This record gives sequence, structure tokens and C-alpha cells, in this order.
Amino acid sequence: MAHTTVLGGRLVLRPARSKQPPLRLTRRGRIVLVVLPMFVATLALLVAWAGFAAPARAGSEHLVGPGTAVTVTVQPGDSLWTIAADRVPDQDPRVTISQIRELNGLRGSRVLPGEQIMVPVTS
Repeated sequence: MAHTTVLGGRLVLRPARSKQPPLRLTRRGRIVLVVLPMFVATLALLVAWAGFAAPARAGSEHLVGPGTAVTVTVQPGDSLWTIAADRVPDQDPRVTISQIRELNGLRGSRVLPGEQIMVPVTS
């Protein structure tokens, strides 16, 4: 409800003052107000970093197509390096090892004698 006041011989209407106290943040409220945006920003940065750090496989030129690999039985004393150098001599062994690991789902570079692995062939 408005209040009327006489000011300089005129009747002036003034809005009624609110009975509610001004909004005040508690300590917990201030923490939430600061920490929540920082958490969201950190999460966004981590997602962006993961997107840039993940290897791009779709356009990789080192991937081997279907039907361009042969099965090789690992002999005693063989390593991925020796197999890659012997089977694909015209390519950098590191690239061939990467292809062998991808073809066979290997996490490491250790192979055991008698194990059969897929090795890319040169075209």
C-alpha cells in the first residue's frame, strides 16, 4: 500500500517499503556460489582436453584395411620389432608395430612363442 506525504504543499504518493529484509548469503551459500562455477569450468576443461588428447583414428593413414594382413606364428626369440622388420621391411618398424598392436588388440609389446598374431602386408 502506498503512503501519502505532503511535500512542499503537494500531496506525494510514495510506495510502501518492503517488510522483507534484504537477501543475505550464508557462508555455505557463498561457497556454493564460488565452487559450483569453478567445478563446471574444470569439468568443461577436462572434456575439452580429452577431446584434443584422444588419438584421431578415423583419418589415420596407418590403419590397415580388411584382408591386408596375414597370420604369423611367433617363434622363440621373436619380438614385435623383429617381426615388423622382417615382414614389412619398407616401412618404419614403429608404424608396423602400432598396426600389429591395433590388429591384435595388444596393450603391450610382449609376444610369446607359439602365439599367432595378425601382421599387415605391404601393397
